Amino acid sequence: MNHIKTKIMKTISKLKSVLVLMVFAAAIFSCSDSNETDYTGVNSIYVRTSEAPVMIASDSTPLKGSLTFTRAYDQPVALEMTVKYQTEGVKDLVTIRPAVVTLPAGSRSVDFEVVSNKKEISEAVLIEISVKEPLPQNDMQVKETLRVNVKPYLTAEDLTMEQQALLEGYKNKGVDLTKWIGVIPVKVTVDVPPTEGLASLVDGMKKTYESKSVITLSEYATVDQPILKITGNPMGLTEFLYDILRKETVCNDEYWYGEYAGKYYQKMMDLIGLTKDSQETFSVSLDSIRVNMPQNGESNVEFLGRVLDKYKESVSVVPFVYNYSAWNRLKEKVDAGDETAIECVGYGATVNPVVYLVNSSIDSDSWKDSSRWVEPKGTLKGKKLTFQFNFDHYSAGGYSIIRVEYTLSE
Repeated sequence: MNHIKTKIMKTISKLKSVLVLMVFAAAIFSCSDSNETDYTGVNSIYVRTSEAPVMIASDSTPLKGSLTFTRAYDQPVALEMTVKYQTEGVKDLVTIRPAVVTLPAGSRSVDFEVVSNKKEISEAVLIEISVKEPLPQNDMQVKETLRVNVKPYLTAEDLTMEQQALLEGYKNKGVDLTKWIGVIPVKVTVDVPPTEGLASLVDGMKKTYESKSVITLSEYATVDQPILKITGNPMGLTEFLYDILRKETVCNDEYWYGEYAGKYYQKMMDLIGLTKDSQETFSVSLDSIRVNMPQNGESNVEFLGRVLDKYKESVSVVPFVYNYSAWNRLKEKVDAGDETAIECVGYGATVNPVVYLVNSSIDSDSWKDSSRWVEPKGTLKGKKLTFQFNFDHYSAGGYSIIRVEYTLSE
């Protein structure tokens, strides 16, 4: 296990982290809360959501989104939102509220909602949410738009006949998973301990938020073993995991850019065109969620799996599968025999999510810290599916505690 960090580096880091604490009193999901007032280049706009980018046309639950900017302005700035329909013949399917958002003075983000107009559709419609041009400030540039898949419905009926037969069999045995197939609301609580190795997490991080996940029946499901798969935003943690990955890598100002940065980090980023502002994609899935037959109306849900860590050692964790565009580009070069890519990775300059997000087993207290270790547990009872588990990342100062609660809508 990679618990023991290099003592000299951590001691220096601790001293430097105290000095930069006021600068890095960060918003929970960003590289830094600094307005970077010294930066005078392009002010990039990112249109994003922390939820699964999926809506049901008949559902009144809004999809929450936000505009995030590289830096703030001294005065409020108004921006008009736009919706572009990628499917021909479709219009007025959703409404953006408010239609014109106002970025407050001194702020780098502003929220909006996407609300369904509850029109009937026969097939999925892809929409693209952005900001109307010309933009109100000359230095603005939209770097990332938000693509949302609006579906007529998503139920067990969308599954194959074989999968539907499995669901019917489970129901007869006392496990009704039919209503758990689709877009399911989730409430998430994350508790990250203070992390001396990262200035952006020197005070730790605590947050409770609501999101949605896309759940379906796994292809590994059998007659005797119900198995679920979360194809979109598993455990509601996609944005959280991406935030930690960025804090460990491209947003790690101290070790990737600062005095102690090795030359290979910048060399690797130049090779694949990776910057803090480069437009990347990051998605996560989770398979093999095993729902056992109920006892007294309650089903135990097993969800841990064995994964190879950065040392190729098997560890017991929540086996998230990551798809990160920057790592894909770097891995392609390594696989193709690119000498520079191989050299960089050999010296530890990588953006492989597994290196930073898979650190130690969580089925037992590897940190020997009973105050933060929780027994991994999953339970399905009635309309609630709950999970609790630890998460351990590369520079962690201890276990993060994560609690997840899915609740079926009435």
